[in-house]
Amino acid sequence: MRYFILLFCLAAAPSVNANVSIQLNKELYQFEHNPRLVEVLAKVATEKQWYWPAAALYRLDSSLAEQQRNNIIEKLKLIRLSLSEQHAARVTYLIEQIKLWQFADRVNVPIDFDAAQMNVNNNPRFENGSYRLDLILRPTTAQVIGLTTQSLSVDLTEAQCAHQYIHQLVPNLANKDFAYLIQPNGVSIKIGIAYWNTNCVDIMPGSQIFLPLPESQFFHENRLLNEQIVALAKNRIVL
Repeated sequence: MRYFILLFCLAAAPSVNANVSIQLNKELYQFEHNPRLVEVLAKVATEKQWYWPAAALYRLDSSLAEQQRNNIIEKLKLIRLSLSEQHAARVTYLIEQIKLWQFADRVNVPIDFDAAQMNVNNNPRFENGSYRLDLILRPTTAQVIGLTTQSLSVDLTEAQCAHQYIHQLVPNLANKDFAYLIQPNGVSIKIGIAYWNTNCVDIMPGSQIFLPLPESQFFHENRLLNEQIVALAKNRIVL
């Protein structure tokens, strides 16, 4: 979904009138030049054992995700009218959750201190603007979002396949064939959860598991909406 992809500037020369503001965890850093990623990460890289796959960078001076939120909510309200009472209640819960999600537009670039040190392609320069950079320790859970009736999470210490976790947590799924795994690095995977299409997929710590609307010839518009919700969820600030 290209409307959420925001890239760093890889220009050889920094801006003459640079103004870069970065909220790195709880500290705010101001730069009068256009720093490269490694310069920013060096301020905290050795403080803790950061889980780099879950590191996330966001632009705070863009509102694309906020704009898409309202569009998705309106579509969900319409689709809710065609669902059973049980599944409609789950859509209502999803709408309420989306209303509460905190968003910023995620920058589509990997955040890894060692990789940034070794290769300039992994060490881009920040464009002028305001950013948020979140580093966390390795999580032990994954969040479940989508067509549920309550807030759910998966305890990854049990070491099960994704479809096993899903069937244990949510009986009578609205979509019995597929779910979406949104990894903390921003990569999303559509995974089979039915008996006929199941493979054992591991869940990366800090992931979001999205239980989607049903997709079939009778619900052909739902596939696009599911993909839009996945793209939106990539821009959630999940801490």
